[in-house]
Amino acid sequence: MKYAITTLQTAFIGCEIEHYTQVPSTNDIAIARGKAGAPEGTIVIAEHQTVGRGRYGRKWEAPPGKCLLVSVILRHRLLRNQVALPNLVGAIAIARAIRTRYGLNAQIKPPNDVRIEKRKVAGVLTELAYDTEQQSFFVLGFGVNVNITLTDFPPELRKIATSLRMAAAAAENRDTEICRTALLHAILAELENIYLQLKADETDLIMEQFEELREDESRH
Repeated sequence: MKYAITTLQTAFIGCEIEHYTQVPSTNDIAIARGKAGAPEGTIVIAEHQTVGRGRYGRKWEAPPGKCLLVSVILRHRLLRNQVALPNLVGAIAIARAIRTRYGLNAQIKPPNDVRIEKRKVAGVLTELAYDTEQQSFFVLGFGVNVNITLTDFPPELRKIATSLRMAAAAAENRDTEICRTALLHAILAELENIYLQLKADETDLIMEQFEELREDESRH
């Protein structure tokens, strides 16, 4: 099913959007679309993933309708010194959007986790592929825990994971549902800006932004 978001503040990310109720993995769909020639900026969104994955093949758990599960096709041919940057680009975009919209102290735990008060709220997974013309591209997938409550998490994650709703409730002493669409718009706008820096080979600028958001490992 396809639909358009006409209020995106982006030039090309979101040029085509596919939205699904349930998929095995948004990254898998985006990779298939990329191989078939989908334009740069195409995004795949799902309400639920049955086999969502994180780094090293770890399973990404997310209850239906309470998270952002998004993959973006990006066609920049990564330079040798840029191979490790896409995960950081995604993490910077998410952390900035959370800070700007909700005033929460989102920080990056390298290389691809976004955390609030040492608890994971989002993750990024980048995967490389080639299209039918043997042109390389990459899919930047991210998941954000938005409206998950404590009881939604399995017991083993309750002390190490959080959601924007939970973090905002703790900070403001009130429980309010977070608008996922507004958050998505904010993340995609940040993502496009930082991705353009990547395309311009502004590696130092990206690393400066990362260091500003890097989690203080001395704080426990």
